[in-house]
Amino acid sequence: MSTTNDTPSPMENDNPILNMIGSNWWVLLLRGLLLIVLGLYALFSPGLTLLAWAFMIGCFLIADGVLAVVAGLAGWTESRGWTIFRGVVAIAAGVFAAGHPALIGAVAAMTVVLLIAAGSILSGILEIIVAIRERKAIEGEGWMILDGVFSILFGVVLALAPLFSASVLIRISGGFAILFGLVAIYCAFQFRKLKSL
Repeated sequence: MSTTNDTPSPMENDNPILNMIGSNWWVLLLRGLLLIVLGLYALFSPGLTLLAWAFMIGCFLIADGVLAVVAGLAGWTESRGWTIFRGVVAIAAGVFAAGHPALIGAVAAMTVVLLIAAGSILSGILEIIVAIRERKAIEGEGWMILDGVFSILFGVVLALAPLFSASVLIRISGGFAILFGLVAIYCAFQFRKLKSL
C-alpha cells in the first residue's frame, strides 16, 4: 500500500490564496531589496539632485511595475486586473521619469510624486485588507499590517512633497523606503513558511 499521500505537499493547503502567497514570497523579497537600495542611495548621497532622484524613482517604478504585471498575468494575486493595471501605470510613470529626467519640473515632478504616492497608499490598503481577512491563517499578520501602514505613510509623505525641499523629501523618502523594504523582506520570509503548510 502506497504512503505517498500521507504527507501533504506544500501546495495541498486548503486556502488557494495562502498557497499563492507562499509560492511567490520571493516577489515581495525582491521588492523589499529594491526599496532598501533606493532608500540607501537617497540617504547616503548628499549631492543627489532632484534630476538623479527622478531617474532612480523611474527605474524603481519600472522594476516594480514589471513585477506587478508578471504577478497579475501569472495569477499570483487575488486581484489580477487591479495588479496588472497598477503595474502598467507604474511602468508608464517609470519610463517617463527615467527617459525624460530633464523635463522634471514643477508639473512633472508633482505628477510622478502623486502617482507614486497613490500607488503606495493603495498597495498599503490592499495589504492591510488581506492581512485582516486572512489573519487566522497567516502567522505574523501584524507584520503584514505594519508593512501596509508603512506603505501608506510613505505615500502620504510623498503626497506632501510640495511642502518640503527636494533634499528633505529625498532623505525622508529614503528613510521610509528602507523601513518599508525591511518589513517587506520580513514578510517575504514569513510567507515562505506557508509553502510547508
